[in-house]
Amino acid sequence: MTQLEAVPIPYVAGESREDAGQWPAPRTANWALGVLFLAYVVAFIDRTILAILIRPVTAEMDLSDMQFALVGGVAFSLFYVTAGLPIGWLVDRYSRRLIVFVGVAVWSLSTLSTALAQSFGWLFLSRVGVGIGEAALAPAAYSLIADYFPPDRRGRAVAIYTLGVSIGACIAYLVGGQLIGFASRADSLHLPLLGALSPWRFVFAVLGIPGLLLALLTLTLREPARRDAACGRARASEAGTEKAGFGAFVAFVRQHKGVSATYILGYSFINLPFAGFMLWGPALFQRSHGLGPAQLSFPLALIFLVPTLAGQWLGAALTDRLQGQGQRDAPFVTGALASALLVPVAIAMPLVGSATLAFILLAVLVFLVCASVGHHAVVAANVAPNRLRGLYIASFFFVQNILGQAIIALVTAFLTDRVFGGPIFLGRSMAIVGGCGAALGCGLLLRGRSMLRRVSSDTF
Repeated sequence: MTQLEAVPIPYVAGESREDAGQWPAPRTANWALGVLFLAYVVAFIDRTILAILIRPVTAEMDLSDMQFALVGGVAFSLFYVTAGLPIGWLVDRYSRRLIVFVGVAVWSLSTLSTALAQSFGWLFLSRVGVGIGEAALAPAAYSLIADYFPPDRRGRAVAIYTLGVSIGACIAYLVGGQLIGFASRADSLHLPLLGALSPWRFVFAVLGIPGLLLALLTLTLREPARRDAACGRARASEAGTEKAGFGAFVAFVRQHKGVSATYILGYSFINLPFAGFMLWGPALFQRSHGLGPAQLSFPLALIFLVPTLAGQWLGAALTDRLQGQGQRDAPFVTGALASALLVPVAIAMPLVGSATLAFILLAVLVFLVCASVGHHAVVAANVAPNRLRGLYIASFFFVQNILGQAIIALVTAFLTDRVFGGPIFLGRSMAIVGGCGAALGCGLLLRGRSMLRRVSSDTF
């Protein structure tokens, strides 16, 4: 018996006690997936809306591109990742539904606080709160999904949950653009308790309220039994359930450092074109093509609905099919194939002079990113034991958000302001960041295929 197998974990209150090999009823699993999906949609709306409102926010608060990068990227991501690791530790030990509840409540209150911000510092701290709250969702959700769905359905379940990014972005662009258009027709709007609000503040206030109702809905989730990654065996008894400390997690990652680095860095790099657009895309279309939030709302909503749905589903279905045929490196095969096609698209999209062509290339870009990355949690479910899965997924999001929100936000702003010499050259910076990220990610996944085959050999 290894050290990892010898550490007991107490039974979690409310956790199901399914017999070995018996998965939760489909109705229970599907309800949980629906609630988690809805939470991810709301989370991504709250995360995305600041980029859509970049023009009125920066104008009213007199922010430079670098300050906006600090608020829109660093404030969220730094504390998202800082809170993510300890929350991942909690996910491996305590009730995941309660962790989701607290997270949803915190980020919703922070979104409301954004509407009231009167200074750069206040705005920064409000986005910090959004990051801390949302840090609770991903590790808990992916851990729950892995225990709700057997391996042959897990890829599609993960893809459905991950579609929250696409649907959230779609709603943010559509509703955000329309709300700002509606609100802009008045100098200010009045809301109970909050008083008179300028148009962009009104949008944040309206979007923060539903999250508080959603927090209550998450309490309807049922905590499933924790299961082995390899055989799906439930760990329901107090004596038979396990956990491991942070030292055991470090030992596990060191033992599997090759596949872990490939998983975490590979998918994080591939996501950079998408992450870059989520922060800077509205500004790109405003500066290069003269399109404002109201004009962007419908085309961007359509792009973040149809191509993302198709990409998520195709990537997950291909991964599930290859895994069903016994191909143990299936997630990396799917990711590498789609990311290879992504490289030229990520470079061209920010540079073209036609808005119509830019929209077409953006649709292809988000399709390929979703097909590449949407199934990433399948790797964690196949590689990491249940007692370490929350920390393992939190580590992925730690790196992904440091790269995609903090570092890349600052690098893009630095290239635009200092290297190319002005805001109008934002497209050049985005092309460099997106093209390099897709190429590096593709190379890492190709290199990691043999490592994934070896590590996941006991999963099939």
